[in-house]
Amino acid sequence: MVSAENNNHPQNPSEPQLGLTREVLLNRITNRIRQSLELQEILSATVAEVRSFLGTDRVKIYQFQPDGHGLVIAESRSESRLPSLLGLHFPAEDIPLYARELFVRSRQRSVVDLSLAQIGTDPLDCPETGKPLRQKKISYRPVDPCHVEYLTAMGVKSSVVVPIVIENQQLRKNNLPSRRYSDQLWGLLVSHHSETRQVSEQELEFIQSVVDRVSIAIAQSILLDRVREQANQEANINRVTAILYTSPTVQIQEALKEIVSVFQGSGGRVYLGGGKANQSVELYTCGKQPEADRGRPLEESFLWQNYLTSAPEIPKVSSLDARIWAIEDLYIEDLYKEPLFHTLVPCFQFTRIRSLFVVPLRYAEEILGCLTIFRDEIERELVWAGYYHTDTKQLMPRQSFEAWRELKTGQAQKWTEGEIRLAKALGDRFSTAVKQYRLHQQVQTLNLNLEQQVQVRTTQLQQSNQQLHKSTIELQRLAEQQKTMTGIFAKIQRSLDSETIFRTTTQELRLLLDVDRVAIYRFDEDWGGEFIAHLGSVSQEWADTTLATRSVWNDSYLQATQGGRYRHNETFVSNDIYQSGLSTCHVEILAQYQVKAFIITPIFIGNTLWGLLAIYQHGNPRQWKTSEVEFVTQIATQLGVAVQQSQYIEQVQAQAQQLAQTLAHLQETQTHLIHSEKMSSLGQLVAGVAHEINNPVNFIYGNCAHISDYTKTLLELLNFYQQHFPEPPPELQAQLELADLEFLKEDLPKVLSSLQLGADRIREIVRSLRNFSRLDEAEVKSVNIHEGIDSTLLILQHRFKPISSQPAIEVIKEYGELPLVECFASQLNQVFMNLLVNAIDALREVKDRDSDLSLPPQITIHTQHLASGWIKISIIDNGVGITKEVQQKLFEPFYTTKPIGKGTGLGLSISYQIIEKHHGKIYCISELGKGTEFVVEIPVKIHLEMWSD
Repeated sequence: MVSAENNNHPQNPSEPQLGLTREVLLNRITNRIRQSLELQEILSATVAEVRSFLGTDRVKIYQFQPDGHGLVIAESRSESRLPSLLGLHFPAEDIPLYARELFVRSRQRSVVDLSLAQIGTDPLDCPETGKPLRQKKISYRPVDPCHVEYLTAMGVKSSVVVPIVIENQQLRKNNLPSRRYSDQLWGLLVSHHSETRQVSEQELEFIQSVVDRVSIAIAQSILLDRVREQANQEANINRVTAILYTSPTVQIQEALKEIVSVFQGSGGRVYLGGGKANQSVELYTCGKQPEADRGRPLEESFLWQNYLTSAPEIPKVSSLDARIWAIEDLYIEDLYKEPLFHTLVPCFQFTRIRSLFVVPLRYAEEILGCLTIFRDEIERELVWAGYYHTDTKQLMPRQSFEAWRELKTGQAQKWTEGEIRLAKALGDRFSTAVKQYRLHQQVQTLNLNLEQQVQVRTTQLQQSNQQLHKSTIELQRLAEQQKTMTGIFAKIQRSLDSETIFRTTTQELRLLLDVDRVAIYRFDEDWGGEFIAHLGSVSQEWADTTLATRSVWNDSYLQATQGGRYRHNETFVSNDIYQSGLSTCHVEILAQYQVKAFIITPIFIGNTLWGLLAIYQHGNPRQWKTSEVEFVTQIATQLGVAVQQSQYIEQVQAQAQQLAQTLAHLQETQTHLIHSEKMSSLGQLVAGVAHEINNPVNFIYGNCAHISDYTKTLLELLNFYQQHFPEPPPELQAQLELADLEFLKEDLPKVLSSLQLGADRIREIVRSLRNFSRLDEAEVKSVNIHEGIDSTLLILQHRFKPISSQPAIEVIKEYGELPLVECFASQLNQVFMNLLVNAIDALREVKDRDSDLSLPPQITIHTQHLASGWIKISIIDNGVGITKEVQQKLFEPFYTTKPIGKGTGLGLSISYQIIEKHHGKIYCISELGKGTEFVVEIPVKIHLEMWSD
């Protein structure tokens, strides 16, 4: 737990710290939320900032735990006035259920002043409708005596409590009509003061603004934790899958160790065999294990076997949290509290195992065994804020808030939803691996039986020389078939590409059986289908003969029967199509493609018919042997396993791609947030400055004409005086010479002219500022692009002037005739601002220019109306240019080539998003030593529905 204590606050905590305003603190908290993804760091900084504003003795954040009690997770306090509560737990009874309900339904804030024995409530929403209240006012009533005693025992005389409610919309969940059931009461923000203190509406609104920002940060933290959990689960699944499929023989023991490590368990076991299949029993163990049940494994007990073989119709068991006791995952948090498990408890009593998770290993409808994970009991220590006693009326508050440690021994570890999902996913992969392991064992057994058959056949052949040659050929063929079968099985284990497996298998099968063609036929959703040419194999002699004249083969019989005999896993064999009793139309189709004999066997993925493996003989009929038919059937089974394995890999890759898209969306959301607030602040600043300057300028501008007329009249009157009194008295003559009247008569009109010119200039600048911000106009409007560019140039005029030893930057306008353009004017002006500032920075950063770049710095702005109804704006500088590598990253968020502290890396990224919102294009053309050109192309008119993006 990170402490947020701050003891360097003013001596008088009843007054806010000088120099800090509400806006400054809110901006500081907002920036902290943007800059950090760590929730604890954000909360610790938040309580420190709130206390600095309020000047109270303690500000804390109180988080509700799953069982209802609370925990102080962040705190800022004055050490000399109130003790620390950081890290302390508070019983759930401290906050009644009705108060929690008001916190959620109406987001009610409360203010307590013990000196007046009053409590003030200020709900944000209507408790009945859940809609925001228009008028908010603190309503005071007498505070409950129990509440008074509670705060007095804490040393608190005034307090403020604001609920932290996380809306389901922030958590990406569907909102329900009632806030009461759709939102989550995450915690409370509490301010304590050891002296009497009045709380104003402004302070309460400030705290609410802080809580709103903290709620967003908490929601973002929850989403981030979910993304991290999903990524961690995907990594664990991939790691276990890699162990299972690293070699032709499945590494069950190593995979079990990895799974126990993933779940941080104390032990685990894999039980294979038994059940309805009557297979041989295999048991793999890892870590701590319970004792055997009367000399036999636990999995062979009646309870366990009943669990593995029960029908799904068995009703739910309430003591297992409504989990189904039938071929489903069984997770027990505390085996000593599970009534149905009492017969097996003696096996665990000499161990510290407290909870377990049983995952049945099922492939299609076959139960292969089960995977079990054990967890030991743990000790849990809680630090409470005072020992708590309750009576029947729950009116006795705690008399002391000194920390009290409670040690709970023999606690069970709960299985989280994420762990349950992960266990199910690992169980699926384990089931597939075990099934392949069983198939591998069958192949090995078949090879062993084959060796025994070879020995018997050899003895028989020694007795009968007449059948020696024929039997030897048969044995060689069987051996080759088994070798090919083993090779195919190994390739499926090693390869993740199902197409490669298909091509290799069909090629080897055609050569081994010495047939003309091996084809793969795949069904589609309506039980039509197609021959996949690139997956089959055909001899050179029959390469020009195709099986179909079109890509899709809609066999009416197969469509009507949804796969016909093949859906029942039957193999169709014909030695001669004219002697097999086929229908006339069927024989005609086969004859059309010169097929004389065939073997067709189904390919299943689990229980689903995926396609057919077809063996064709074109040249002549053929008497198929039983071993050949069985071999083809085994090959089809292995191809089904290969397709299923490929689908699993595609699912894993799709989930990884979805995770990457989620992370990219988070980054894009953060960039949009920064851009939105930046544009809003800039627009308000520019509009405010223009409005404040406009009134005094209009006053000056309006009076300049009157002053000019008055001055002209006075000068004319003075001339008349001089004509009628050519010789003034000596005193007046001396005063006229001292005032230099002739100079005043000559210079005063010039001064008035300068004032008029200055007033005109200021009015032009104000008009440009308002044109740049466009806050007084509709968001989407037809505007003059040239006016926006000129306004931006006027704002940046001071940056074009010469500085130090660098000359002034010359701006060249090459404006074409442009129509009015429908756009977001202020956002488009922001694009021009970003591009011009980047061009100015590029020219100012060039200190020692090469001989080829000896021309004075220039920026050329070229506009053009394209024939396709688009306009093109080019901003060109004659700087040093940009490399190809940098050009590829220019529009990426947070990428900048400027020194640290001079660039945020968001200007071009935001410009790219603005132009993309206009459905336009922005790109860069540059070469080293030849300057840089940024081009913006946008449509003149855009349909309104395009803005809904």
